[in-house]
Amino acid sequence: MELPVYMITGFLESGKTSFILDTIQDKQFSKGQRTLIIACEEGEVEYAPDILKAAKAEVEFIEDEEDFNPDHLNELVKKHRPTQIMLEYNGMWSLRTMAEKAPKDWIFYQIFMFVDHSKYQVYMNNMRQLLSDNFSVADIVVFNRCEKDKVDKKSLRRSIKALNPKIDMMFEYNDGTIEQGFQGDDEMPYDLNADPIEIVHDDFGLWYVDIMSTPDRYLGRNVRVRGMVFRASNVPKGYFVISRRAMTCCADDIQVVGILVKSPEESKFKNGDWVEVTGRIIAEKQAAYKGEGPVLAAHEIKATEPAASELVYFS
Repeated sequence: MELPVYMITGFLESGKTSFILDTIQDKQFSKGQRTLIIACEEGEVEYAPDILKAAKAEVEFIEDEEDFNPDHLNELVKKHRPTQIMLEYNGMWSLRTMAEKAPKDWIFYQIFMFVDHSKYQVYMNNMRQLLSDNFSVADIVVFNRCEKDKVDKKSLRRSIKALNPKIDMMFEYNDGTIEQGFQGDDEMPYDLNADPIEIVHDDFGLWYVDIMSTPDRYLGRNVRVRGMVFRASNVPKGYFVISRRAMTCCADDIQVVGILVKSPEESKFKNGDWVEVTGRIIAEKQAAYKGEGPVLAAHEIKATEPAASELVYFS
């Protein structure tokens, strides 16, 4: 039987426990449910017994990462027989390996990540790879303890959405106000009203982030873009990826980023060729996207000069 799991991760004192307590007190969330909270670390905020009782929730603690394994987790489920799980995951444990350790019948409905914005730069300086791994898996990242006019949302968007274009972002300020998304902070360096929309080499990174995170505003539009031909095992015949190499978090983490191009002439071009593609953006379900994503249906492909820099940037 499938068991819905809501995961909440973040470093110590990032607000995970408070969020879980607020959530289980929401009658829409807890109505008719038996919730098992699995907490993988203990912070200053405690799980009050009266709140747990009213919400029909129980808590189990896992302190050692080696105890986060299918056998032990199944024992906890058998003991409490929950209808849903809230998992307070230790922020020092990588989300990339988490799914391998969870029971097969656990279905992760949403993965929330909480980040204390006042400490964000310290985290990036000292734990960049761990933070980047977690950004790449999370569905929603909440930056809390934000100071007004001291949050560079554009910079955060570029760096985080380069790792995970589909992630949603929220900002919680010290005065209690909350902002969702970017609310007008998404001006692009190219003309979105042009036909076709012209993407020069230097703008590839920003375009990639924007089309993957907000594909609807490109659907049905004509685009001209330049990049390298790339094919992977999950790219079907008749397609290739118009791509660039990107340094997503550090010099040791160079990845290929790009979107699928659909063309009956794709076989004329080999991996590594630099091409200029003009076509129309459509949406298709593809294994490369693990669902639906933007595809450039090409009506013209021709060779072009390589970019001056091999790497693409997101600023």
